[in-house]
Amino acid sequence: MRHNPFKINAARQEQAAGSRPLTLSGKPPVLLLSVLMAAGTLSAALLSSSSPSDSDSAGNGAGQCATCHLEIASRQLASDHAHTMMKVEDIPELMRALPVEHLDRASGVAYRIERSSAQPAGVDLVARMGTREETLRLLWGVGAGRKGITFIGQSDQGAFGQSRVSWYQKIGKLDVTTGLEKRPVDAYDALAGWLNPHESAHCLSCHMTRNENTPPDSIPEADAGVHCERCHGSGEQHIQAMAEETDNFSRGIDNPGRLGALEQVYFCGACHGIPPGGADLRALGHAMAMDHSVRFPAERLVLSRCYNESGGRLKCTTCHDPHENLASSFDGNCLSCHEDQAGFAIPCPQSNDDCVRCHMPRETGFMTHSAFADHWIRVVTSSD
Repeated sequence: MRHNPFKINAARQEQAAGSRPLTLSGKPPVLLLSVLMAAGTLSAALLSSSSPSDSDSAGNGAGQCATCHLEIASRQLASDHAHTMMKVEDIPELMRALPVEHLDRASGVAYRIERSSAQPAGVDLVARMGTREETLRLLWGVGAGRKGITFIGQSDQGAFGQSRVSWYQKIGKLDVTTGLEKRPVDAYDALAGWLNPHESAHCLSCHMTRNENTPPDSIPEADAGVHCERCHGSGEQHIQAMAEETDNFSRGIDNPGRLGALEQVYFCGACHGIPPGGADLRALGHAMAMDHSVRFPAERLVLSRCYNESGGRLKCTTCHDPHENLASSFDGNCLSCHEDQAGFAIPCPQSNDDCVRCHMPRETGFMTHSAFADHWIRVVTSSD
């Protein structure tokens, strides 16, 4: 008799619950245009399926997935993806540093983040401009912290906003949030970039597993962060199929890892930079010319000969396992195509060590205290 692991583990959980609480040129390949022409109808379909909808609000949670997929679920739960949105009081680096202060000399606004005097477990951002002070009750930290963490909070008047100062890991201090450098008119304006419901949902959608339309003060902790169902879809049908002794283990669940290169770059690009689609040459030129597009790896990857001439061998998951943090080296990935013996792509005449240092240089200057690897893989020249 074949045992069903889901039924066995579910029974154990139920029982326990009752007893305990290439060398490349920098020129954009012509092939890219034909590739993107084919992408015109992909974007909407893939983006609409890239996250569970509000109708999937019940969800099942990573704990249910771990019942059968313990090893991979454990790795994912320890990853930056899983921690890209956290309760402010659960951010250890910040809590250890409290109170923290920052003076924005450009505007004269003095900021401090401190434990709330009104709520025992709360944390407040206070902005002082002239003689007036305003307070933002901090709810969530957005960002895994490798570069920075921006805060989502609520004012005394009930408005939600993105804090005008962020915590930057590189300096271990506060500084003005990228994109909110505009001089504030008063202390209230200095607190945050204020968000209407649509802007809030757009801001949080890539930092949550589901239900981004929920007001920030009502978001369940289980929905915060990028967990299994954010990419694989709701697991309800899959769990039911497994409980029914089915032999079709992929039933009722999505696996983005099996997507082709074009489909996958659009899927990941929903949060990591949607590539220009169809015959949008203006958007393509923008992605090439604008330095800030380096922040969006999927948008830059499609400019690469490696991507366009690899016959689908190069896609996001060729180098990145979304269930864990970035690898310390990618040389093995590069050499899988660029070795002398492979005969698939031109080997680099300079070195076979630390490929990304030359071909994917880290760029700065468009996000405060942060550097990003340029995913337009190429021979970088002095004119770039």
